[in-house]
Amino acid sequence: MQVTELYLFKPYYLLMPRLNKSPWKKPLKNIYLFFLGGVLLLPGFLSFYEKSTVIRSHSIAQVVPASNPIVDSAQLTERKSLFELNLPGQLPLPGEDDWVAQRLLKENGALFVAQGNVVHPPSIIFANASDCATWQAQIKTRREFFNGIPIELQTEAMEALLRARKEAADKKLRITPRGRWAGRRSYRDTEKIWSRRVHSGLAFWQRRGKLSARESTRIRMLAPAGQVKEILQLEAQGLFFSMDFSKSVLYSGTAPGASQHISMLALDINESDQAAVRAILARHGWFQTVISDLPHFTYLGTTQDRLPTLGLKKTVKNRRVYWTPD
Repeated sequence: MQVTELYLFKPYYLLMPRLNKSPWKKPLKNIYLFFLGGVLLLPGFLSFYEKSTVIRSHSIAQVVPASNPIVDSAQLTERKSLFELNLPGQLPLPGEDDWVAQRLLKENGALFVAQGNVVHPPSIIFANASDCATWQAQIKTRREFFNGIPIELQTEAMEALLRARKEAADKKLRITPRGRWAGRRSYRDTEKIWSRRVHSGLAFWQRRGKLSARESTRIRMLAPAGQVKEILQLEAQGLFFSMDFSKSVLYSGTAPGASQHISMLALDINESDQAAVRAILARHGWFQTVISDLPHFTYLGTTQDRLPTLGLKKTVKNRRVYWTPD
């Protein structure tokens, strides 16, 4: 018997002479021994409990799949659609009250889910020419001349275009750029195209009596970036600013700083009316992503069957297939 056990039994030995003389000898003896047994068994019980708890905790942890982390409700509602879930994590999404940026993302945002080694723009719309130029200068690009027209694209996009052109040539077809603005555009380029559409549209709707001379002059005097909200509000009333005034200006020359051409992942071609050419481009990752912008193609760097998994929906219009954010 250990010293500790002798110490615990010591009161029993001291009390025994008195208990032998007491009429309560047997009941008191049983109570004391019961209490003493509990004290002796308690350490072993606690040790067993701790071990069993550890075992249970390990088995429970193994049941929870590592691939299903718990996400709070704020995270679940932050990005709702499949398209939004495929956007670059660092891309700032427009707030609920920023309907202009929301519209731009909806109409022109397909490039933000482009695959491969391409670089996505850091924002839906560049705030100014300086920010745009700084970003473009950091991107690896490749320049080629097509019929004497210099075209600059992100390297992967250009290489895919060259493969498409080779396949087209093997089939006696051509893929040629639609002018000097067919590929890369600067912020200033997008401003010039925008201003052409806006000034032409303001004059058209003023002649039709839909805009007063005062209102037309007020909008014309705004900086191009400041005109975007005004023009989109007029289009909501049916006053369109495309080249033929039949559709939104976003389908023929988007807001300054928001053009897909700034990303160097877009190209306008002359042969867009040929289904065979469109099919060749699609096989090499080039798709139409802006509805009704007929010559415009965007490099998405993947195959057509994968586009729905990126949150892009298929729209067929006049026998052309467009892929836009769902």
